[in-house]
Amino acid sequence: MADRRLRIVVGGFLGLLPAGGIAWDYLQYPLGFAMLGHDVYYVEDTLQWPVYQKAGSDWSDSSSNVAFLKDVMDAFGFAGRWAYRDQASGKCFGLTLDTLLEVCRTADIFVNVSCSTVLREEYRRIPVRIVVDSDPMFTQVQYENQAMMSSGNTAMQELLMGHSHHFTFGENIGAEDSRVPNCGLTWHSTRQPICLSHWPVTPLPNDHAAAYTTLMNWSAAPPMQYANESWGQKNAEFPRYFSVPRRLHDVPFAIVVNQTTGAPFPAEEARRNSWQILDPDEHAPDWHSYRAFIQRSRGEFSVAKETYVKARTGWFSCRSACYLASGRPVVTQETGWSRYIPGGLGLLPFHDLETAIEAVKRVESDPNEHAKGARETAEEYFDSNRVLQDMLGRVGA
Repeated sequence: MADRRLRIVVGGFLGLLPAGGIAWDYLQYPLGFAMLGHDVYYVEDTLQWPVYQKAGSDWSDSSSNVAFLKDVMDAFGFAGRWAYRDQASGKCFGLTLDTLLEVCRTADIFVNVSCSTVLREEYRRIPVRIVVDSDPMFTQVQYENQAMMSSGNTAMQELLMGHSHHFTFGENIGAEDSRVPNCGLTWHSTRQPICLSHWPVTPLPNDHAAAYTTLMNWSAAPPMQYANESWGQKNAEFPRYFSVPRRLHDVPFAIVVNQTTGAPFPAEEARRNSWQILDPDEHAPDWHSYRAFIQRSRGEFSVAKETYVKARTGWFSCRSACYLASGRPVVTQETGWSRYIPGGLGLLPFHDLETAIEAVKRVESDPNEHAKGARETAEEYFDSNRVLQDMLGRVGA
């Protein structure tokens, strides 16, 4: 298959989870493959009802999800190249079902991002089937826990075993200090592809009120249980760093917080420590406002989910890669990623409160040089051309 135009079908969660950052997470796969010259289609076939909507929405009505997906696809040249298979109504939006089946019949590669797509027979028949694990440790523990509770193959086992190639954002899987089980599979490391031409460098803001920002889910799921331990989300990790803005009183910090489950975000405690709390529906509801929000920022300061840190996954944030591409310095928590993406100029790791504060001070000492280094890091490690060519090369395409 080398050196020829491939027909590639990409599956994701773009419509089911209608938010600005999520749109970029999944969009940059079909967009990146298309930029390489391939014949690309996007499909959303999760077997999930459209429950991720605003309170009061009718969860049997996917019209807002489909409209969100259509807006993104149309904006980036994929009109007539997407399908949303709605579990609630049984309908296929975008492409007709017959057209989608024909696309699958003639496809060379299926790329299942975030284990999003259930492997119906039409996807199983595509010769090369790639799964991209964007949630390392969570994916593998789900596989292991389900296996212990079942005498036959479980949903996650069927899903992973149904793919011919397994890629993961957990770049440290297999290292001595990593606690991620390999599930008897061969994992290839990969990163979020960033379509750099769609993330142009913009000047750092002159406004002294411009903040270090991030966008985050406080708690996307209850704590996971594995090996007689609890494995948490950002709500288990972020409180260790609440005092960063107060300790750096002349540097503004702001967070866009989304709440999906569990105890509420402690907004008052955060404000007492000088965090600005921002509403995701106001600041990043869609792909263009999300990009604009990042480009208005001074840089990013972010923590990782406790599970990523504790398991030494080597995971690196899709969002942080977008900050880097925009020429925004990133100060982010260590998960083992710095073995594979060297930190330094424009990208600085931290592992505790003191190293976090010191990293921000280093950026503030020469923000323009760190901004330049941020973009250079994105070009070296996250350019979609490199990331996706590497993926195709590893599967012999």
